[in-house]
Amino acid sequence: MRLKRIAASLTFILIASITPFFPRSGTVGGTSFSQRSAGRDRQSLIDLENVWLTANDAQTLDRILAFDFVHPVPTGDFLTKAQHIEWFTKHPSPTNLKFRFDRLDIRLYGDVGIANGLVVTSDDNGKEIGRNVFTDVFAYRNGRWQAINGQETDVRKMR
Repeated sequence: MRLKRIAASLTFILIASITPFFPRSGTVGGTSFSQRSAGRDRQSLIDLENVWLTANDAQTLDRILAFDFVHPVPTGDFLTKAQHIEWFTKHPSPTNLKFRFDRLDIRLYGDVGIANGLVVTSDDNGKEIGRNVFTDVFAYRNGRWQAINGQETDVRKMR
């Protein structure tokens, strides 16, 4: 009985003494990790949206979009991840166009994040030539956020 108490005490002391040396965030064995919080999740989604907004290569989209990503488009089609990336690479944005957020709102629901906003498109002189409103839905899986749905609509003035 006494031996069990000593073993239990030693185990507790060992765990208590090494716990402070385990980081709360960082990289271990090539894997990045951090404690999640609403603030960190919100910032991660803002950062992801900013990368997505200026993406100009398939590899970036491949990283952002989840395997089950769906993009409903005005033709009534629902593009898969592969179809979206293929269309994106075959139809690059003109290099003279600039995109910026006029509004970006993030809402969190556990492992689901929803981004709503307005994107302004300007020419190389800074003249606004278009706006669209969008909704992107993200899921937190395997330690990172990925887009599972994206949809945008051109903004038109009401008559």
